Amino acid sequence: MTYYPPRYLFRRYEILHMIRPGHNFLEIGAGNLKLSQELLRLFNHGTLVDYNVETQFLYDRLDVSLHERFELIISDFSSLVLPQQYDCVIACEVLEHVQDDEAFVQKAYCLLRDQGQLILSVPSRMKFWSRHDEIVGHLRRYEKNDIIQLLKKNKFRNINIVSYGYPFVNLLRWASICLATYHYHEKKQWSQKKQSQKSGIVRTDGMADLLGILVNQYSTYPLCAFASLFNKFDLSNGYIITAGK
Repeated sequence: MTYYPPRYLFRRYEILHMIRPGHNFLEIGAGNLKLSQELLRLFNHGTLVDYNVETQFLYDRLDVSLHERFELIISDFSSLVLPQQYDCVIACEVLEHVQDDEAFVQKAYCLLRDQGQLILSVPSRMKFWSRHDEIVGHLRRYEKNDIIQLLKKNKFRNINIVSYGYPFVNLLRWASICLATYHYHEKKQWSQKKQSQKSGIVRTDGMADLLGILVNQYSTYPLCAFASLFNKFDLSNGYIITAGK
């Protein structure tokens, strides 16, 4: 069974409950393409954007039938011109890497159809800042009011924020910090762009795939359901945001 990082599974659970089905979606920072494939259950077609060439390698390995429903563009979203609009624009763990997050949000707004839906996930609360943030290319963590004001300023409405995955993602944070300490001196020398690119691709080996037997969307479902009871409390170190045009 395919291995999915635990934090991704908590995020996936919430997003699939929040998202409105439609004709097409745009995913910025498609990374491992795991969520992209899940979204095809809800949309006919997806446009995927990532500036990491490793995503192209993963895309090429997908079944040919998926290529008919996906368009992958290897590019920096900030400089990309897209000719159409979308029912949903989704960007998970991207905004915190972007220098001009307001320009990013403005562009996302323009790419949405009327009544379209924006979905974001971001690391939350600067009190959780750690060495892990430093070496994965984060420029900031977001306070709830800051993200609300950013979206309101750029015309978004019906803004909803959940603090997802508590208490489990908070526990997983300590594993990330320990791993970051081990790699700190090497990755601290990388450019912010390289740090961001590498953070979007989670490499797995045979051992990780074996872990997929234990850690998957089915085994973690009860934990995800339990964590959702705390969504309205600002306790987690991650936010998922939905907003409408």
